[in-house]
Amino acid sequence: MLKIWSFESNPFLNVSKKNFKKAVKISSYTDAQLFARKADAFFGPLYLSYHVFHLALVAAYNTWKAQGGTLKGSTALVEIKLAQLSPGKIGEWDLSIQGVFKKKTPGYIAILPNGHKPFQTGDKLMRINAIQQLKTNLTGIVALVAVLTDVTTFYDEIVSANTTQQGSKGTKFSYSASVLLIIKTTMEELYAILGDCMRHFKTNPVEVRTLFDLETIRSQKQSVFTGLVPINGHTMIVERTLLPTDSFDAIVDGDTYLSFYRAINREDSSNGYTIITVDTMTNRTILGSDFKLDVANKYLCVVNTSTIVAGHYELNFS
Repeated sequence: MLKIWSFESNPFLNVSKKNFKKAVKISSYTDAQLFARKADAFFGPLYLSYHVFHLALVAAYNTWKAQGGTLKGSTALVEIKLAQLSPGKIGEWDLSIQGVFKKKTPGYIAILPNGHKPFQTGDKLMRINAIQQLKTNLTGIVALVAVLTDVTTFYDEIVSANTTQQGSKGTKFSYSASVLLIIKTTMEELYAILGDCMRHFKTNPVEVRTLFDLETIRSQKQSVFTGLVPINGHTMIVERTLLPTDSFDAIVDGDTYLSFYRAINREDSSNGYTIITVDTMTNRTILGSDFKLDVANKYLCVVNTSTIVAGHYELNFS
């Protein structure tokens, strides 16, 4: 099989396909270099044409980042409602039901066949479904119409909050797709600029290198890490040197928040280490200095304290 000719491959696109932050970094570097030379007859038109693409990329990236705040808010509302459900709401409803049907009687069992358990355990949807089932079981019992009204109101509120959360997830996905598309068009423009410069500096091609962030483009070090963190567990992500001035984007896109820490040994738990917590459905830029004295430790790890659901993360190093 013939090897692909190096010039057939767009180096800018190759290094930024899965790393939004790196795409912005590469673009910002070249945009700044072109700006510094915009008075030149050759570079001026290149800057004017490229700057439009760069601004679009930065705007899309910032919108995608900001969407994490909306997701955080909608997710928090669902969590608040679930916290109100048990032991608060189900305890109140249970007492009212016992005022009509004594515990362990057929009437009581028909309404709450499994007691409080379905409202306290299981994932989010299972607990919401338990409220819906309670609504059904209470329907038609005149003596408990006030309880049914309260259960219905609470159910409608938590369903609305959950719908908003799911809609925010969908919006974030669409923003991600938009950023990917803009990255593609922007990196193709960088490739075109490379071609223009190769022609312009054909007798002295070394001049071309000053326009591009070659350190980032040439880096073969893995820059995107994704993984699943088990329920009430921790895992080592990568052995990597991290300076106080280094940074990475942490994206938690599962159903629970996660905490990151720098460990001395790969199997260490988070006990005793500085932890950086990232809320569910949130992007956060983490600096090496955020880990304080632990920044010099070898291993970047993550812990999930949820006893109900596993967590999922994506890390982007530039």
